Amino acid sequence: MWDNWRDKLSSLKDVHDRLEELGRLGGLRIWIIHVLEDNPKNGVEIMDAIQEHHETMHRMHDDRMRHMKDDKHYQQHLQRAMKRTSRRPSPGSVYPMLKKMVAEELIVKQEDGRYKLTDKGQEMAHKIFGQFRSSAGQMDRGAHAVEHSLNEISSYISLLENIKREKLIPHEERIGELSERLKKMKDSLKE
Repeated sequence: MWDNWRDKLSSLKDVHDRLEELGRLGGLRIWIIHVLEDNPKNGVEIMDAIQEHHETMHRMHDDRMRHMKDDKHYQQHLQRAMKRTSRRPSPGSVYPMLKKMVAEELIVKQEDGRYKLTDKGQEMAHKIFGQFRSSAGQMDRGAHAVEHSLNEISSYISLLENIKREKLIPHEERIGELSERLKKMKDSLKE
């Protein structure tokens, strides 16, 4: 029994330590560390990647909201949380932060103008995002891409389902082609 309590307290301490670290780093710094985990990027690519991640979060939020229609408390919490995020950081905030992060030795600016994580930056990324990694030590980007793609397809199907029949009739052949491709993909999973 005491071992269970010790393990739970240790887990809570780990969560608390991560939250403290996130608070010290600040939001933009965390986003930059996150988007540089995959590969080096220049300032514009960093802003684009952050924007793409925010848009993915918003789509996931919207999808979650559709599935959680009955949980009003959860909906209110997510709506408040999502309103606080900005979609694309401005150059006036990104470039000074990049300069600061170079001085902190979290990133280094390469000769081609791209920034990459230093060993210290990679350690920070692992410290912050470690729990979200697979056993191989990397986020399973393939599974995430599949999940994201399926959510996108589902969202577009929902949109098309709400369009009047007469507007879809001219696209019947294309809808059939897409349906057939999805059917072939599904059938290939059985092999």
